[in-house]
Amino acid sequence: MKGNAYLVLGALLSLQSLAVSVEYKEIYVDSKIDHFNPLVRNPNTFKQRMFVSEAFYDFKHGPILVYTGNEGAIEQFWNNTGFLMEVAREVKGFIVFIEHRYYGKSIPFGKDWQQNYNYQFLTVDQALADYAVILTNLKKELGDPNRKVIAFGGSYGGMLTAYMRFKYPDIVDGGLAASAPIFPMGKYDFFRSVTDDCHNYNAKCPLRVREAFSTILTMASQGGTGFEKLTSKFRLCSNLTAGTVQHFLLWIRNSFTTMAMVDYPYAADFLGNLPAAPINVTCDTILSADTAVDGLAAATVAFYNATSGPASCLDPAKEFMECADATGCGLMSQWDIQVCLQLRFPSGSNNVSDMFPPMDAWSPSDYQNYCSKKYGPGLSYQHDFFNVDFWSSRIAATSQLIFSNGDLDPWHTGGVLKEVTGARSVVPILIKGGAHHLDLRAAHVQDPVSVVDARDLEMRIIKSWLVSPSSK
Repeated sequence: MKGNAYLVLGALLSLQSLAVSVEYKEIYVDSKIDHFNPLVRNPNTFKQRMFVSEAFYDFKHGPILVYTGNEGAIEQFWNNTGFLMEVAREVKGFIVFIEHRYYGKSIPFGKDWQQNYNYQFLTVDQALADYAVILTNLKKELGDPNRKVIAFGGSYGGMLTAYMRFKYPDIVDGGLAASAPIFPMGKYDFFRSVTDDCHNYNAKCPLRVREAFSTILTMASQGGTGFEKLTSKFRLCSNLTAGTVQHFLLWIRNSFTTMAMVDYPYAADFLGNLPAAPINVTCDTILSADTAVDGLAAATVAFYNATSGPASCLDPAKEFMECADATGCGLMSQWDIQVCLQLRFPSGSNNVSDMFPPMDAWSPSDYQNYCSKKYGPGLSYQHDFFNVDFWSSRIAATSQLIFSNGDLDPWHTGGVLKEVTGARSVVPILIKGGAHHLDLRAAHVQDPVSVVDARDLEMRIIKSWLVSPSSK
């Protein structure tokens, strides 16, 4: 499939998925807005949403399998974490997916969540405390406070799974942290990895992309005529101007970010209705065009039609939000706030180790200035303490964690890729030909052997944790 592959997806999605079909029950619990301050707030609680299922559950001996929800509505993760369902069937587990505070329908303060610094409770610490309290109460409701719990999570959710073992090993007995970048990443690692994905498919692809961006910058330097040509080539709804060029370049780069993450071997709809191997499809589109910029334009238009819906024109202002995370925030201010408050990720491209124009190389002061300007001067930038609070790369004291990463996933450079000296049952798995938490997805006939083997190993390890005496 080449450039038109984006247009023929409808009937292809999930036809060859081997997913276990599981229905869920939606429930809400009252969670404290602030778990750490004894002062009573008004309001003091919010409604937190969960999906649960007893489809495979052995009421006497079955474990709890929990998905530690990340940045989005919980349906998104339920629909894309089929491996957890497969594990539940094997071990007769109780399934619970917990929605992360401030996302989906679990919104403290409702529509006023951004007012008066109400977002201050949107932290990793508070989210972990939500999960810890919910799981403790669930164990009691199931009649066994010692019921074993295995956590699952992908991406930021995988980080949360790991952090649950770090912070609450008495509650969570083990975890599968897929594509979880818990280690510090180099400033330019992410976009270098995206470039490597393109190069490994076709060495000519990054060269052509560089040429396209160079042409764009030359055309933009021409002013009105150049802007008109770019507006036409990229089918923009509004005329490009000197003031919107930077956003335009980030918008194009963002398409590669998403495609590299979800570079699955089959068509999928996780972050848009994308074809199998979208990086390969995009490179083919770019290389087959008459000019580099025409190819990049065709690929960009195809991507945003697939992710934002078919449209007669494209609007970068609506389809991409600049934020503190150079890899993108989707269209969610919540994630931007989390990056401002605690999380730090790779900060840019440099056109040396990657194929993109130099953009986003923020310093700590740049982050502080951006965040305080956008969300208020009272915002405290806590990245240094976050590394203390969540161990940075010093994780030898933990145990019973699987860290899986795919070598196609740009986030893998921040993952646990080697054995951790001194740690007990901390297992790194590198999946050749695997994209972003591919192993958490349901089995598929087009899965590479590497992910089939990874899931088999993960299943065996999880079973061993469940039959062994509890070891916190």
